[in-house]
Amino acid sequence: VRECFAARMPETAQFFSRGTVFDQHFSTSEYTYPALPAIETGRCPHHTQVFNEQNSHPLLPAHLTLSECMKDLGYYCIAVMASGDGICSGALRGHDRILTHTGNLPCHEGIERTIRQLEAFDGADQFLFLHCADVHPWNGVGYKFATEVETHLPPEERLFPLEKNGLSVRLPHYPIYQRQFFANLRHVDRSLGQLFAYITQRYTEDEYIVNLYSDHGSSIFAVSPPCGSVDVVSENSTGAAWMMRGAGVPESVRVQDLTSSVDIFPTLGVLCGFPVAHDIDGRLPAIFGGTARDAVYTTSLYRGQTFKLAMRTHDYALRLQSDALVDDDGTVDFAGCEPTIFVRGHEAEDGYAVDSEELRRFFYPRARNFLREIANNGEFWPAMRKARPEWFGEK
Repeated sequence: VRECFAARMPETAQFFSRGTVFDQHFSTSEYTYPALPAIETGRCPHHTQVFNEQNSHPLLPAHLTLSECMKDLGYYCIAVMASGDGICSGALRGHDRILTHTGNLPCHEGIERTIRQLEAFDGADQFLFLHCADVHPWNGVGYKFATEVETHLPPEERLFPLEKNGLSVRLPHYPIYQRQFFANLRHVDRSLGQLFAYITQRYTEDEYIVNLYSDHGSSIFAVSPPCGSVDVVSENSTGAAWMMRGAGVPESVRVQDLTSSVDIFPTLGVLCGFPVAHDIDGRLPAIFGGTARDAVYTTSLYRGQTFKLAMRTHDYALRLQSDALVDDDGTVDFAGCEPTIFVRGHEAEDGYAVDSEELRRFFYPRARNFLREIANNGEFWPAMRKARPEWFGEK
């Protein structure tokens, strides 16, 4: 959406034209379950250890969430619409009230809940969390596409091969998926415009902060490689949105510095005034007085699949995929896998791999340091092996 933001989301673009928009922002993960706790704590998934839905455990008590920090400041914390997995993982810990919604988390309903919440408790300082998933890609099996999409596509584009258990992170770039995305984007923008108008009419600029972000990207805009498998850590799959407006946020700024979704936590810490632990992975962006990143890191940490790393600068991207599979404890053996450096915008494409001593000196030590807690060097925990049948129902 970056290149057509004002045209596709006019209400949102107009509102954040008086705020700060981060144009080089990336998620830590390709899907919500590990990505949301990373945002809420400022810690990457291999530090939260929230990555395996079959072995769920809460975040460590020492890993404070955004809502816990805001509650400590005296705010009334409400998740007006959220998915239930945030409760299981502990990502929503600290809220006074959580309203979960099974299904697609429609923005129009969440906006109405938000406005009613603001009016019902107008005498309190409120920290509100709204999670909407209108533009989230869903497999076409059992899914109803928007009527305006179905009526404006020829039959050959409405009928397409379906994978019964197709995962959203691996959906191909079919026209119907892309049309659905842009149709729902219009719906989201229309609903957000109602909320933005409500806020600007009733509050002064120093009375609120609006923080809009996505937890991951979408594979439906990434061209599949010749092998046919979708690149789950591509720029499209893991590029994300982040924009802010309100108290302490610079006006009319588009930031080209690299930012990660874990940077949201320390940024709100500075703007809202809660303490931020020194050992988080998030970094305060330069626009708020911090230091610009020289690289951002995205991983696919999924039990039973190969581990994947995308480490990006403005010009290049190091890509790495393990031969071994991610184990139950989130570690993996990196023996035998070779990193490759590509020109940004052409990751994993033939003819765009580059190599030089200078690039190796930059990428290799940083990648090695980032991966050292994930590598198990082929050593395994015997008790975990013994417990696997009980954990996962395996024979």
